[in-house]
Amino acid sequence: MVRRGEYLERMVVIPSGELHLEGLYHRGRLRPPCVVAAPHPQHGGSMDSPVVAELAWAITRAGHATLRFNYRGVGASEGSWSGGAGEIADCEAALDQLKETTGAPELALAGYSFGAWAATEAARRRADVGALVLVAPPTKLFDFTPLREVAARVLVIRASEDALCDPVQVAAAIEPLGPRAEEVVVQGADHFFTTGLPQVGRHAARFLG
Repeated sequence: MVRRGEYLERMVVIPSGELHLEGLYHRGRLRPPCVVAAPHPQHGGSMDSPVVAELAWAITRAGHATLRFNYRGVGASEGSWSGGAGEIADCEAALDQLKETTGAPELALAGYSFGAWAATEAARRRADVGALVLVAPPTKLFDFTPLREVAARVLVIRASEDALCDPVQVAAAIEPLGPRAEEVVVQGADHFFTTGLPQVGRHAARFLG
């Protein structure tokens, strides 16, 4: 039994091509429902990463349905690391699952670190992603210029002491979006948000609301 003020995610299986991925879903009444993409699977990234868990918790607490998942080869998800293309497909598979589960015509997508890149690539391929939250996008490692092809509203949450996220590159990536893009900076935080983590969740939930 789930009492008022408590949150209980349930395990779900997500089909991604011929593979099956594990995910955690929490229902919510507010639109849009949101998929949360994890950091790099070859560097320990999973749906249990603290930033991913914080995003899911904060967005759920605000009343939105959430789905976080493990990429292929992580945890109980089948398959193995594909080099990026398969992980983008996994992100899209999670979007399909959430859309079918909730019946929502428009979805939100949030991604942290490598997940921010995967989320950008997935969002540029889809017209049903209306809101995109990019947390600590590692612009020094991945190309975020395709962000200009995304039709969604975009929020970038970055840390002031993030060695992997270049403020100049972020500005160049979101400039073509004009008023559809917003940027917030968590002062004193690093790429892993060892400080300031609750601010990440609050900013994401406020943006979706």
